[in-house]
Amino acid sequence: MLSAKIELSRSALVHNVRIFRELIESNKQKTKFCAVLKSNAYGHGIYEMIDLCLDASVDLFGVNSLEEAQIIRQKHKTIPILIMGDIPNIRNRANDLSDTNFWVIVSRLVEWEFLSNLDIRPRIHLKTDTGMGRLGHSGESLRNILSEAHSKGLPLEGIATHFASTEDFTEHSYSQKQLKTFQEHIEIANSFGYTNLIKHCAASASALLFDEARMDMVRIGIALYGLWPSMETKLSMKLLGKPEAVLKPVLVWKSQIQHIQEVPTGTFIGYGSTYKTTSPTRVGVVPVGYYEGLDRKLSNNGYMLVAGKRARILGRICMNMTMIDITHIDSAILGDEVVIIGSSQNEYVSADDLSLWSNTINYETTTSILSLLPRNIID
Repeated sequence: MLSAKIELSRSALVHNVRIFRELIESNKQKTKFCAVLKSNAYGHGIYEMIDLCLDASVDLFGVNSLEEAQIIRQKHKTIPILIMGDIPNIRNRANDLSDTNFWVIVSRLVEWEFLSNLDIRPRIHLKTDTGMGRLGHSGESLRNILSEAHSKGLPLEGIATHFASTEDFTEHSYSQKQLKTFQEHIEIANSFGYTNLIKHCAASASALLFDEARMDMVRIGIALYGLWPSMETKLSMKLLGKPEAVLKPVLVWKSQIQHIQEVPTGTFIGYGSTYKTTSPTRVGVVPVGYYEGLDRKLSNNGYMLVAGKRARILGRICMNMTMIDITHIDSAILGDEVVIIGSSQNEYVSADDLSLWSNTINYETTTSILSLLPRNIID
């Protein structure tokens, strides 16, 4: 039996989808909702999230890889799937890519041409670089690609870009500059005869903040799971006078107390002897460590919940175990529930708390959770 479990809330997921449905419907255009399930659904479990999102009636799924797209296709034969990442050895994947409901983002002409020549071809979306400096092209390079594609009669169904820093600041001039550049890229594509394209650029933060960025589709990742892209995004909502969006976290992470021992004052705890007790201490051992996805930087620097109270992490987090201080929790016994992310009575530890204590972001906190841990859907 594995040492921990993940619970996924159906009602929270439906609530979060509804938040964005209301936003995109306010634009009075038919904007599609793309639920991004890349990286094991941000650690939530791709298999389980497929079912939850289908129940919530999303329009399509977004993934990073062809392999992730194939997982979804096993569960649903026709729903569109946006493949956003690179496809290695693409010339050897013709059969796998022969799906008219795959929407494949390309950055290079060679990929575009290969996909266009498949007997059964996916729908092709061109990535442009508006300031991310990652995938796509801009300026004269973009014009050259579009010119050559047009001369060869290559089809194009969509055009996309990605914002670099919307979630990092409360001042959004760079994002606005990117949006203006993307509009210019759309006009360039139109000038070569590529019209009626599906235009998309907004991920969670930009979909929340910029009405004009929602366009024909929004790609919702982190906020789908009830987590804010950043505190700056949340603050920006207030600064822009937008109604507060109440997102509900989908994921709860639980384990149990595996072992309890009483140790005297002056006892060292864990590898490297980085913690020394200053009074008689009751130590609980939780069978979750960095292999299971608990960031090692939480060593001596974080809390779990037991019986509605915070229990401090003592010493270094081990590969498969973590020690916590339960001296003040008189009722704690062997086998008691331990909450790593979620609530226990009136106390709550969020993915944001863990990311703050370990100096990272909530994206990394959840995507690091071991995929082997069972995911259970609850109402």
